[in-house]
Amino acid sequence: MAVTLKALANGQLAAAKGALYTVPASTQTAARVTLVNTGAAARTCNLYVNPTGTSRRIAPVSLSIGVGEKYESGLVTLEAGDLIEGDASVAAEVDFTVNGFEAT
Repeated sequence: MAVTLKALANGQLAAAKGALYTVPASTQTAARVTLVNTGAAARTCNLYVNPTGTSRRIAPVSLSIGVGEKYESGLVTLEAGDLIEGDASVAAEVDFTVNGFEAT
């Protein structure tokens, strides 16, 4: 089994819930999500893990992140096909990174 530490995904949250990272086939992952508000006002964000077609929260509901502040999720473990999803109150103002380990 090969284990690789890597940057798994990055981008900016959309205003509607969408996939931030999908675990590749035949892979297990342990990941942490970091959000940073780059906008001019506080923004609310939501983060989810979706292992079975049903999203489950991994951050408080409508988490408020102030200007220039960041939030780091706890470590989540995922199987092949699982998703990390997210959204923000305003599109393209909250940066995200997903970092962790992939085991194949």
